[in-house]
Amino acid sequence: MRTTLFLFVLSLAALIALVSNAEAQFTVQPYRVSDREVGRLLDRIKSKTGTFRGSLKKALNQSRIDRTQREEDINAYVKAFEEETKRLEDHFDHHKSTVADVNSVLQRASRINTFMILHPLDARVQGDWATLRTDLELLAKAYNISWQWGSEWRTRPFVELPYRVSDQEVEAIIHRIESQSDVFRSNLDSALDQSRLDGTRREDDINRFVKEFYQETKRLHDHFDDHKSTAGDVQTVLERAVQINQFMRRNRLRNDQAAQREWDQLRKYLDELARVYDVNRRW
Repeated sequence: MRTTLFLFVLSLAALIALVSNAEAQFTVQPYRVSDREVGRLLDRIKSKTGTFRGSLKKALNQSRIDRTQREEDINAYVKAFEEETKRLEDHFDHHKSTVADVNSVLQRASRINTFMILHPLDARVQGDWATLRTDLELLAKAYNISWQWGSEWRTRPFVELPYRVSDQEVEAIIHRIESQSDVFRSNLDSALDQSRLDGTRREDDINRFVKEFYQETKRLHDHFDDHKSTAGDVQTVLERAVQINQFMRRNRLRNDQAAQREWDQLRKYLDELARVYDVNRRW
């Protein structure tokens, strides 16, 4: 009896862990969604919308609401949804897709979802809508929209960028950070050589901070090239940058003006990077 109870508790614990892990994977988007992935997602949404429209038409023809005002309503909802999805796709192709574009798509989808809840049709159309809805939730995450069906949408309060930043723009930010890091390092070396910190432990500390910052920036760039860059990668870069920032604030160097100016510029590029990956930065 005790053995059976033990096995039951062990199985229950494993099940809870599995469910928790699945929920975490669904709610946390580990990687930045690339342009290619967003394009594929939009293609899937378009294809699944066509499938859903076909099964919906068949289900409506076999239902009690055939030829009623409610049938006209749902057809209008689907038409409006397709129009907004097409507008989003056009804007995305021209690198001008916005949170507002996605919100408009989701609002149209919400009307369809409410209809599907209030008027259950056959299993096929319900299944087609469920699979389409899953991709719409992924679309919301790609644009940093916290979306719940039946409630108001909202963007994460830290996001300040009106347009979705393309892969090319992200890569340009990373390149600017790497280039500006070299300029800062050169000015910092000159300032340290002319300061009281030359040859001291504090000089060793700042050199180590800068070296670690370089390493983490390189790791971020490598992950980005492999389409696997994460908010965690950016957070680590920023943590290394905070160490440098604290040193620059606490240790006034001779000829520090040039080094401080270049560091301030580098911080601006790091702020851009933080916004793109929706990472909260505190200097």
